[in-house]
Amino acid sequence: MKNEGLMIRIGVPMLAFLALPLLAQSLPPNSAAPPAPSFLRTVKPFLEENCQSCHNVKVRSGGINFELLKYSTSLAQQATIWETTAYVLKMGQMPPEEVTPRPPKDQVDAVIAVLERDLAKTKETTTAKAVPPTRDWLTWQGDQERTGWAKAETTLSKENIPKLGLLWKAQLDAVVSKGNPYATLTDPLVVENVPTKQGPKKLVFVASAENNVYALEADTGAPLWERKFPNTLKPAQPPNGTCPGNLNANPVIDKPNGIIYVLTTDGRLRGLGLADGDDRMPPSDFVSPYSRNWSLNLIDGLVYTSSSRGCGGAISRITAIDVTKPNHPVMNFYPSTGKASGPWGRGGIIRTPEGVVAQTADGAYDPASGRFGNTFVSLTKDLRLTDSYTPANWDYLNRKDFDLGSASPTVFPFQKWTLVAGAAKEGVIYLLDASDLGGMNHQTPLYISPRYGNDALTFGYNGVWGALSTWVDAKGQRWVLVPMEGPPAKDTAGSFKTSNGPVVNGSIMAFQVKVEKGKPVLVPAWMSHDLDLPGMPIAANGVIYVVATGDRARDAFRGQFPGGQRPPGAAGPPGSPGALGAPPRRFFGFGGPPNQVNVGEPGAERDAAWLTSQNEPGGQVPGRRFSGGLDTTHAVLYALDAETGKELYSSKDLIDSWNHYGGLALSDGRLYLSSYDGRVYAFGLSK
Repeated sequence: MKNEGLMIRIGVPMLAFLALPLLAQSLPPNSAAPPAPSFLRTVKPFLEENCQSCHNVKVRSGGINFELLKYSTSLAQQATIWETTAYVLKMGQMPPEEVTPRPPKDQVDAVIAVLERDLAKTKETTTAKAVPPTRDWLTWQGDQERTGWAKAETTLSKENIPKLGLLWKAQLDAVVSKGNPYATLTDPLVVENVPTKQGPKKLVFVASAENNVYALEADTGAPLWERKFPNTLKPAQPPNGTCPGNLNANPVIDKPNGIIYVLTTDGRLRGLGLADGDDRMPPSDFVSPYSRNWSLNLIDGLVYTSSSRGCGGAISRITAIDVTKPNHPVMNFYPSTGKASGPWGRGGIIRTPEGVVAQTADGAYDPASGRFGNTFVSLTKDLRLTDSYTPANWDYLNRKDFDLGSASPTVFPFQKWTLVAGAAKEGVIYLLDASDLGGMNHQTPLYISPRYGNDALTFGYNGVWGALSTWVDAKGQRWVLVPMEGPPAKDTAGSFKTSNGPVVNGSIMAFQVKVEKGKPVLVPAWMSHDLDLPGMPIAANGVIYVVATGDRARDAFRGQFPGGQRPPGAAGPPGSPGALGAPPRRFFGFGGPPNQVNVGEPGAERDAAWLTSQNEPGGQVPGRRFSGGLDTTHAVLYALDAETGKELYSSKDLIDSWNHYGGLALSDGRLYLSSYDGRVYAFGLSK
């Protein structure tokens, strides 16, 4: 099939090195009737005989590789390819007219029928299954799609929010480490009706940087149980600002089986009983010891995380472990051959209807050699690459260190689509179709916004860090919430219908999802007042809750890192590397081992070009912290009107420490957060 003029260039990225298993088909019982047509029996042999010679790993006419696609387990991830295939077959354009002998018409018709039938079934089943609302908070941002939407919350409302107050705070024995400028405790998780020996209890769970796990009574903050897992392994490198060597991945809870899964710094996944902390599974090797990992997600019996930054000598990867099987097999997807491109958004790996999605960090983009820097990657549940989207300006993002890895996407249904919404340091927002991330060239999103932040064009204290959130209001309007660090972009700040005061340090930007010209778009609605810095927003019952992290307190650590280096993003004196207007600082192998360029590997020159571009004129420029807004050195909990962004509540000085990641948990009228000083706070309605 050589008629490239009739075929749309699709360019399936880097599928050649992956081995997709055969589509499982059930054979009919012995009978005189011929077996029913199916993809395996009908389409695959047809592709092999008539198409594969011109559409394979080496010869990709039209950018299509049927040598691999013939093993597809689902038509959903490459629906556009199969729709085009059915169309050109029906029009007689494939195989080209000059190809002889022609395949029999009945074979062609059978292939078209199977493709159209399976595509129709795909459209019926790809919408995400609705999950019943729960008052539990079992995973980071509340659900597998990281929406941050507490659908079951009815206790708190705009009317009673002024009565919100501090109910309790609990000081834990977690050790504060000067080598870890991020978090002493993970963000809380909350479970109702845990069957303890004392009867059903509502419990709050956190883990500490040095591998302690705590269960607290949600009503009082009193400890119920604690487990400690000291790591006796010696790290390959001393702790530093990029690789502090601490427990960093937020745990995840499997309520039906009564288990909390925790990833400790020895690289092992542990499953503990919710009621007593006892082992429910043997510790299982999951990731490299002392690697830098991100929030766990539990999806259909698989626990996911990612490793990034080369910490612990680990190659960047996305990892899954099957906790339903006795041997706990581990699967990996590598977005690069070294340190580059590891997803490090706080949300980790996100569920889609067909598998999972993640945003990778900066690094070479060269699919043919297995490099997927600055890319949204779509994977099957067992981590086989199915699709990708890479912004057309990926080279610019690499040079400026505006990597997509700084944030995590959120996934949600909207009209006929399942949308993936993502953003990062550049300050632009993407809407992607979960079933076809980047179109046929893998660089065409459904929507890309103008830049809403980062006029300074620096990679620190500007743009989006963390994750987006989403919710639907009582009128059925879909919203997307974006925590934007730094001042809003001057060219787009005026597009918001409502502003709530000057913004210096950062804000929550709220957008409505609409349809224009047949595609989803984001329409600016409101911008919050200044937040120093904006944490992860969550939505419930017409109210948006967000923590201003008070991360400014991290400046106290300046000069206390090995070698006297400043914390990441901290600015030095005017004219020094890191100050605005200064030349870019020049470094290679920051934080991790020197594994960014593996000389001799195919594509190594792309890694070298990426690193060189960051350190040339016009390359990366670290940002500096802004001042002059609502500056604070401790966290502040805010409640905002979901329609306007107007402040409804402020905790003011009730939280006496800071929280770098800015995560919250909400359950049955109570909000929970942790602080750097090892405390857990509970807010609710005052009696």
